Amino acid sequence: MPKIARMEEVLAAAGAVGRGLIAVDGLPCAGKSTLATHIARTHGFDKIGVDDFLLPQSRWPTPATPAFPFQFMRYDELLAAVHSLAATGRCIYSPFDWATLSVSPQKRTVSLARPLLVEGVSALHPDLCESYGLKIFVESDRASLIESSRMRGLGLWAEAWEKLFVPSADIYMNTQPQMRADLIFAGRGVNGTTLAQTY
Repeated sequence: MPKIARMEEVLAAAGAVGRGLIAVDGLPCAGKSTLATHIARTHGFDKIGVDDFLLPQSRWPTPATPAFPFQFMRYDELLAAVHSLAATGRCIYSPFDWATLSVSPQKRTVSLARPLLVEGVSALHPDLCESYGLKIFVESDRASLIESSRMRGLGLWAEAWEKLFVPSADIYMNTQPQMRADLIFAGRGVNGTTLAQTY
């Protein structure tokens, strides 16, 4: 059973990992990136994003339909990177370039000199959980997800967000990633009391 944790407890647990991987998962707009960035800045950790492994839209299936594993991700490369980090302490991968909406030709090398965060929706993919030293799920208010994402601004991918990304995340949630976590953190629209009633 995962433990409901306050910020200071999350930071303490992350600081105690030693030399390993920390997963930060949750729905879109839950507050995952904010939490991961705070952990990284507090402890001086590096991080990689699940979104680094996005598939360029030109390579999506036609038609792309909501599913898990997500049809818009390079999951084979994500799994290979995380497994390599866990096994050897090092990985090399090609991140998605948001400026060109394509896979960057410039490869990134990451090492586990210190703990490293893996952040994004499906970071707690069932095939990855054994690679992590700490697993965090950021709980959020699903009912206001679309409204929150619209306020953030979605640009060219507004339709894909509502018709593909969010429904795919809902399918992923059917695998109960929060139950694979060590810690549950209250994200957007959720407080500790609500979490206590849920878990």
